[in-house]
Amino acid sequence: MNMLDILKKQKGMSLIEVMVAMVILAIGILAVMAMQIRATGASVKSLKLTNANNVALSLLEILKELPFDDAELNATGNLVHDANDRIFVAANFPEMQALIRVPAGAAAGTIVDPSGVEYQLSWDVQDNPNPGVPGEIIDKTIRVYMAVNSFMSGQSQVDMTSVKYRNISLNP
Repeated sequence: MNMLDILKKQKGMSLIEVMVAMVILAIGILAVMAMQIRATGASVKSLKLTNANNVALSLLEILKELPFDDAELNATGNLVHDANDRIFVAANFPEMQALIRVPAGAAAGTIVDPSGVEYQLSWDVQDNPNPGVPGEIIDKTIRVYMAVNSFMSGQSQVDMTSVKYRNISLNP
Protein backbone atom coordinates (compact mmCIF):
# COMPACT_ATOMS: atom_id res chain seq x y z
CA MET A 1 0.00 0.00 0.00
CA ASN A 2 1.47 3.28 -1.01
CA MET A 3 1.15 6.67 0.68
CA LEU A 4 -1.52 7.93 -1.74
CA ASP A 5 -3.83 5.04 -0.89
CA ILE A 6 -3.39 5.71 2.84
CA LEU A 7 -4.29 9.39 2.41
CA LYS A 8 -7.40 8.52 0.36
CA LYS A 9 -8.71 6.24 3.12
CA GLN A 10 -8.43 8.92 5.85
CA LYS A 11 -11.61 10.80 6.47
CA GLY A 12 -11.55 14.46 7.48
CA MET A 13 -14.12 16.53 9.30
CA SER A 14 -17.21 17.52 7.48
CA LEU A 15 -18.31 21.12 7.18
CA ILE A 16 -21.17 20.46 9.61
CA GLU A 17 -18.82 19.21 12.32
CA VAL A 18 -16.61 22.28 11.94
CA MET A 19 -19.63 24.61 12.18
CA VAL A 20 -20.92 22.86 15.31
CA ALA A 21 -17.49 23.18 16.93
CA MET A 22 -17.41 26.90 16.07
CA VAL A 23 -20.88 27.45 17.58
CA ILE A 24 -19.82 25.70 20.80
CA LEU A 25 -16.65 27.82 20.93
CA ALA A 26 -18.65 31.03 20.33
CA ILE A 27 -21.08 30.18 23.15
CA GLY A 28 -18.12 29.62 25.49
CA ILE A 29 -16.51 32.94 24.53
CA LEU A 30 -19.81 34.81 25.01
CA ALA A 31 -20.21 33.28 28.46
CA VAL A 32 -16.71 34.41 29.46
CA MET A 33 -17.44 37.93 28.14
CA ALA A 34 -20.69 38.12 30.12
CA MET A 35 -18.85 36.99 33.26
CA GLN A 36 -16.19 39.69 32.77
CA ILE A 37 -18.84 42.41 32.31
CA ARG A 38 -20.59 41.33 35.52
CA ALA A 39 -17.30 41.17 37.43
CA THR A 40 -16.38 44.68 36.27
CA GLY A 41 -19.81 46.02 37.32
CA ALA A 42 -19.51 44.37 40.73
CA SER A 43 -16.03 45.82 41.17
CA VAL A 44 -17.25 49.35 40.37
CA LYS A 45 -20.17 48.97 42.78
CA SER A 46 -17.82 47.70 45.48
CA LEU A 47 -15.52 50.70 45.02
CA LYS A 48 -18.45 53.12 45.29
CA LEU A 49 -19.74 51.45 48.46
CA THR A 50 -16.24 51.46 49.98
CA ASN A 51 -15.91 55.19 49.30
CA ALA A 52 -19.41 55.78 50.72
CA ASN A 53 -18.48 53.76 53.79
CA ASN A 54 -15.34 55.85 54.36
CA VAL A 55 -17.17 59.18 54.06
CA ALA A 56 -20.10 58.02 56.23
CA LEU A 57 -17.74 56.71 58.90
CA SER A 58 -15.83 60.01 58.89
CA LEU A 59 -19.04 61.99 59.38
CA LEU A 60 -20.17 59.64 62.13
CA GLU A 61 -16.88 60.10 63.97
CA ILE A 62 -17.11 63.90 63.63
CA LEU A 63 -20.69 63.84 64.97
CA LYS A 64 -19.56 61.76 67.95
CA GLU A 65 -16.84 64.33 68.74
CA LEU A 66 -19.30 67.25 68.86
CA PRO A 67 -20.52 68.53 72.22
CA PHE A 68 -23.57 66.67 73.46
CA ASP A 69 -25.85 69.71 73.03
CA ASP A 70 -24.56 70.77 69.58
CA ALA A 71 -27.29 71.80 67.10
CA GLU A 72 -26.16 69.08 64.66
CA LEU A 73 -27.17 66.52 67.31
CA ASN A 74 -30.71 67.80 67.87
CA ALA A 75 -33.16 64.93 67.80
CA THR A 76 -34.98 64.25 64.54
CA GLY A 77 -37.57 62.06 66.24
CA ASN A 78 -36.76 58.68 64.74
CA LEU A 79 -34.04 56.58 63.15
CA VAL A 80 -35.85 55.98 59.87
CA HIS A 81 -34.40 57.33 56.64
CA ASP A 82 -37.10 59.84 55.63
CA ALA A 83 -37.83 63.53 55.05
CA ASN A 84 -36.96 64.37 58.70
CA ASP A 85 -33.26 63.56 58.19
CA ARG A 86 -30.64 66.19 58.92
CA ILE A 87 -29.04 67.13 55.60
CA PHE A 88 -25.29 67.52 55.22
CA VAL A 89 -24.09 71.12 54.83
CA ALA A 90 -20.37 71.38 54.02
CA ALA A 91 -19.94 74.73 55.79
CA ASN A 92 -20.85 73.06 59.11
CA PHE A 93 -18.16 70.38 58.69
CA PRO A 94 -14.87 71.89 57.49
CA GLU A 95 -13.09 68.68 58.57
CA MET A 96 -14.84 66.82 55.74
CA GLN A 97 -13.57 69.06 52.95
CA ALA A 98 -10.46 66.91 52.46
CA LEU A 99 -12.70 63.90 51.73
CA ILE A 100 -15.50 65.41 49.67
CA ARG A 101 -16.63 68.42 47.71
CA VAL A 102 -20.08 69.90 47.16
CA PRO A 103 -20.93 70.55 43.51
CA ALA A 104 -22.24 74.02 42.66
CA GLY A 105 -26.01 74.10 42.28
CA ALA A 106 -26.49 70.55 43.59
CA ALA A 107 -29.41 69.51 45.78
CA ALA A 108 -29.00 69.77 49.55
CA GLY A 109 -26.99 66.89 50.96
CA THR A 110 -25.29 66.09 47.64
CA ILE A 111 -21.55 65.48 47.85
CA VAL A 112 -18.88 64.18 45.46
CA ASP A 113 -15.98 61.98 46.55
CA PRO A 114 -12.43 62.27 45.13
CA SER A 115 -13.20 59.73 42.38
CA GLY A 116 -16.08 61.90 41.11
CA VAL A 117 -18.97 59.75 42.38
CA GLU A 118 -22.02 61.67 43.62
CA TYR A 119 -23.73 60.70 46.89
CA GLN A 120 -26.59 61.87 49.13
CA LEU A 121 -25.53 62.28 52.77
CA SER A 122 -27.87 62.69 55.74
CA TRP A 123 -28.38 61.49 59.31
CA ASP A 124 -30.92 61.05 62.09
CA VAL A 125 -30.52 61.53 65.83
CA GLN A 126 -32.66 60.00 68.56
CA ASP A 127 -32.46 61.14 72.19
CA ASN A 128 -32.51 58.34 74.75
CA PRO A 129 -33.86 59.46 78.14
CA ASN A 130 -32.61 58.42 81.54
CA PRO A 131 -35.39 56.22 82.97
CA GLY A 132 -34.48 57.29 86.52
CA VAL A 133 -34.45 61.07 85.92
CA PRO A 134 -37.34 62.57 83.95
CA GLY A 135 -36.23 64.98 81.22
CA GLU A 136 -32.57 63.95 81.31
CA ILE A 137 -31.03 62.58 78.12
CA ILE A 138 -28.26 60.07 78.81
CA ASP A 139 -27.25 59.29 75.24
CA LYS A 140 -28.07 59.90 71.60
CA THR A 141 -28.30 57.30 68.85
CA ILE A 142 -26.91 58.61 65.56
CA ARG A 143 -27.57 56.94 62.20
CA VAL A 144 -25.78 58.18 59.06
CA TYR A 145 -27.17 57.44 55.59
CA MET A 146 -25.07 57.54 52.43
CA ALA A 147 -26.88 56.77 49.15
CA VAL A 148 -25.48 56.49 45.63
CA ASN A 149 -27.28 56.07 42.33
CA SER A 150 -25.52 54.06 39.67
CA PHE A 151 -26.51 53.42 36.08
CA MET A 152 -25.44 49.77 36.21
CA SER A 153 -26.39 48.78 39.74
CA GLY A 154 -29.28 51.08 40.68
CA GLN A 155 -29.43 52.72 44.11
CA SER A 156 -27.22 51.48 46.92
CA GLN A 157 -27.11 52.74 50.48
CA VAL A 158 -24.73 52.56 53.42
CA ASP A 159 -26.23 52.99 56.90
CA MET A 160 -24.11 53.35 60.05
CA THR A 161 -25.31 53.63 63.61
CA SER A 162 -23.48 54.69 66.75
CA VAL A 163 -24.28 55.94 70.22
CA LYS A 164 -22.93 59.16 71.73
CA TYR A 165 -22.96 59.17 75.51
CA ARG A 166 -23.31 62.30 77.61
CA ASN A 167 -19.91 63.26 78.93
CA ILE A 168 -20.36 63.12 82.68
CA SER A 169 -17.61 64.41 84.90
CA LEU A 170 -16.59 62.02 87.63
CA ASN A 171 -15.16 64.86 89.74
CA PRO A 172 -17.57 66.39 92.26
